[in-house]
Amino acid sequence: KTTIAVFHTSGTSGFPKGAALSSNALLGGRSSTVLASFFLGHRDLALIALPWSHIMAISIALNGLVAGVRGCLLDRFDVDRALDVIERFGITAVVGVPEMFTRIVNSNPDPARLKSIRVWLSASDHLPSEIRDKLRQYGGLVRLPFGRRIPPVLLNGYGMVELGGLAMMGVDLSFMPGSGDFCFPVPPFQVRIVDDDGREVKTGQVGELQIRRGGLRPHYWKDKGDSQGLLTADGFIRTGDLATRNGLGFIRLVGRSKDVIKSGGYSIYARELEEAVLAHPMVARAAAFGLPHKEKGEIAVAAVELYPGVSIGESELVDWCRQNLAAYKAPRRIWILDAGSMPQNHNGKTLRRELRERFTGEIH
Repeated sequence: KTTIAVFHTSGTSGFPKGAALSSNALLGGRSSTVLASFFLGHRDLALIALPWSHIMAISIALNGLVAGVRGCLLDRFDVDRALDVIERFGITAVVGVPEMFTRIVNSNPDPARLKSIRVWLSASDHLPSEIRDKLRQYGGLVRLPFGRRIPPVLLNGYGMVELGGLAMMGVDLSFMPGSGDFCFPVPPFQVRIVDDDGREVKTGQVGELQIRRGGLRPHYWKDKGDSQGLLTADGFIRTGDLATRNGLGFIRLVGRSKDVIKSGGYSIYARELEEAVLAHPMVARAAAFGLPHKEKGEIAVAAVELYPGVSIGESELVDWCRQNLAAYKAPRRIWILDAGSMPQNHNGKTLRRELRERFTGEIH
């Protein structure tokens, strides 16, 4: 239980906190290595270009060492440099966060440069469906005769700093539409979904995702009350993530509890709104959030970045959303930001709280 490392949370909803982790937190429960071994082995070479101050880089590196997968490490991520390394060394797996994969596909690379890729592994945040679809066009899990191929596998990892890394995994398979939206706990992690009173919800209902593993009881470094409420009485960690479970037991993440927009008695999930906005062919990045409103409590709004060289007005984007979402979910306003100005942390996660602070007061 001795603290051997301190990693800070992302700070997307508040000030970052240092999670104090033991060797058990970092090295115990490495069953995710077994899953990765189905797709990766000692002949593979994985590219990791993540900040080493973040738990994901350490967790992936430890899993790779245990599985015997070789790694190619970059001190920082740059699209041109990454493409050069992939092509030159025949990288077979790329580990990253959605921001990195978005930048790769938006650069419209020559498929020949990525032909060696067998596995894309994303974690730390939600990977939009349109980015997943584009990633399948690059590389291949298996090369078949006559130029045919089996598309590469997309692995979606879920974890938290407080959990010591990955705790759930999803496998996005091209022949199973929608499979990338679901994941399952990696043993020995246990998962439950509960309501506000701590009771497990029924299949298909939304609740808070809670996770535990034997011997794992994290706390925050120099705790000043920050750890209060992190653990339940029976040892489950309150993740703050909202999820549902289907009839087969697979978990689908809906979004963060703090990113649910309560508008006129309705609950609007920021992730669903973002997916709708990102489906527009001119939108490169999107962030949905709620702003205070006198009558409705909150209203849904969004901020976007467009692809280079295109132009569209706010009203056209709002109309697009109204055509593709229920009326109560459509955003009231959509601000178009300059390229590269979407606020984010060092790991590519969008800082919605900064957008709220920036645009609060512009809704009347």
